[in-house]
Formats: sequence, C-alpha cells, structure tokens
Amino acid sequence: MAFVKNLRTGKVANVPDHYIGHPVLGKDLEVIGETTDVLETQAAPKTKKKKADYIPNPVDADGDGLVQEGTEWERPVGSDLEEQPAPETQTENNEE
Repeated sequence: MAFVKNLRTGKVANVPDHYIGHPVLGKDLEVIGETTDVLETQAAPKTKKKKADYIPNPVDADGDGLVQEGTEWERPVGSDLEEQPAPETQTENNEE
C-alpha cells in the first residue's frame, strides 16, 4: 500500500498501489511514501477522554482488563484511586 496526499482535498491516506496512476482513482494523488515507512514515523492520534463520574467498583463488561474506558477514570481492573480530584464545579461557602 502507498501513503498518498490528495492534491485536491489535502487529505492524507493509505491506498492500494494500483490506485497510483489510475485515470480516475489516482489522478489527484501524490505518493508520499510506503505505508511501512509512515507507520514508523507517525505517532498514534490522541484521543479525547469523556467526562464521567468516578465509579468506585466498576465492572469490566468487555473483559479486556480496563474499567471506565475512554474516560478520565480509565484504569486496570482491581485498581482504585486513593483520592478523587475535586469536582470542577464551584462549591458554595457555607456561612452560618
């Protein structure tokens, strides 16, 4: 597979080698490199963590060894956080 840039849209993608030079599929493609070369130099994309409530004893429903996946509380099964960070909302001062 080849790593290419679409000259019309500016998007970068992996395409089969037979696309290169094809009158329809490859007319706007510029070869940047081979897929294996690019994979070694590119970092994994960052994923944004979802906001969620902390669950003290969550269940690993899919059996992959992680609980609360994709959230700021993601952790291995059986681990527990000792302290929870303060909530982001402001607390009111109780004055008597």
